[in-house]
Amino acid sequence: MMDESEIDRIYSQQLHDELQSQTKTAVTQLIELYPEIFGLDRLIAPKNQYIQQQNLNEAIAQTVRDTCLAYIESGVDFDHALDWVLVWRQQLSFKLLGEKYGQEQVIASIGHPRARKAVQHIYQEGLDKYMQWFPWSWFSRMQFIGAGGFSAVYSVTMTPAYDFQPVKMALKIVDDKILNEISVQSRAFLPLLFQGLTVCETTGDLMMVMKFSNDGNLEDHMAQLPLGDLDLKTITGTILRLAANLADLHKVGICHRNVHPRNIVCTDSDYFLVDYRFATPARESSSVTAITKAVYGRLPYVAPEVRQGVYTEKSDIYSLGVIIWQLVSKVIFPSSDVLLDGNHKNGAPEDHVYRVEPVPGLPEWYQRLYVACMEPRPENRPNANDICTALQPIHDVLEFSVPLDRRVTGYIVARRAEVADHLRTYAKVKGTISDSTTRLYTLSSLPSTQSFILLPFESQPFNTVWNSNSCVLDTFSLSAYIDTSSSS
Repeated sequence: MMDESEIDRIYSQQLHDELQSQTKTAVTQLIELYPEIFGLDRLIAPKNQYIQQQNLNEAIAQTVRDTCLAYIESGVDFDHALDWVLVWRQQLSFKLLGEKYGQEQVIASIGHPRARKAVQHIYQEGLDKYMQWFPWSWFSRMQFIGAGGFSAVYSVTMTPAYDFQPVKMALKIVDDKILNEISVQSRAFLPLLFQGLTVCETTGDLMMVMKFSNDGNLEDHMAQLPLGDLDLKTITGTILRLAANLADLHKVGICHRNVHPRNIVCTDSDYFLVDYRFATPARESSSVTAITKAVYGRLPYVAPEVRQGVYTEKSDIYSLGVIIWQLVSKVIFPSSDVLLDGNHKNGAPEDHVYRVEPVPGLPEWYQRLYVACMEPRPENRPNANDICTALQPIHDVLEFSVPLDRRVTGYIVARRAEVADHLRTYAKVKGTISDSTTRLYTLSSLPSTQSFILLPFESQPFNTVWNSNSCVLDTFSLSAYIDTSSSS
């Protein structure tokens, strides 16, 4: 038998659901009264002969007041984000628009043929419940900020008709490859960054509407001076987030195939793996690589087995291993031109700016983690879930702030000076140095970076290595590390 508190909870939930239902009805009525302002006039015949933004603003303001009053009178807390903004987003989702007006009618209402094809794809893939429609008129101050995954990306200010507080967003032009990105991200992550679609009124381009990455990408973050994130708790938290991203992706049977720090965006102190243009089903990744005899990637994040046309989830893990090493070394690899021109063959690997070597002053378990991820044989590497399982207990027992040993800082400073000197010398000889971004390599021309990976590989499966006595973290060993790092 339920007690009074449980009965009150159920009653409050039913009351909240009823209030939300009333809000949804009011929102739908506003959309149908002013379809042009929501970019839906090709789908919904306007009921007003003269549509004015001012009238809508007044109607929305009154609806907000009425909604808040209804919540107050019912004794239910009103959450603006949940009970107002989210309701609008739901009512403008492709799913609800399709249910109310018909999917074919929604597709036909999109002006540009390429955009119609994309929306049709969204319905076919069952992605419509995640996708909100954004009218072009809501965007202003559009500024080109770069090319992400070979597609133009713009920053914009968005002012939704239902919420007068401007927010900064990003727009990315959609092509056939981006449709793959939409499918993968939606299935794996229930788009945390990707929020919906709009159509450019000038060009007819369909564009992804994404949360703006206010902290740049992970490489930008690692390159910052003074040095940031030299805290073990912060770093292990970052690794766990990235491993969880890959675990979600691999769980649905997808390989990313282009993991590197510029494809990890930082926003609101969180990290998200992005750019799924080249993602493929895991069962097809090796055959696609072998048949095309080519790979899109960035050195030195390409796993060694890829040169033989083999790509699996463990190839993504290799790339993550390089990033785990970078999180403590802070090495930003220069352009791959230095590896393509052949001159590197004359230098010693241990002196090369691309070398990956043990970082002094780290706890043993951290070194074992990135070494295991970069094992030459894929079967010896952990999977993404293994990383989470191994690292989470360590992260949990770490204090709020655990500064890294000063030897780590010294190593960072030395490596950065070395890279800066290399860039100056190389630029004098070669002129302008191209940006170190993703590029297409044929397998026959893909440079090997294995001679620069100077790590003490165990050549054993991850679980064997990690569960060995020397890798067990207890309170004593952690305390000893903290004392050593603070006094050195």
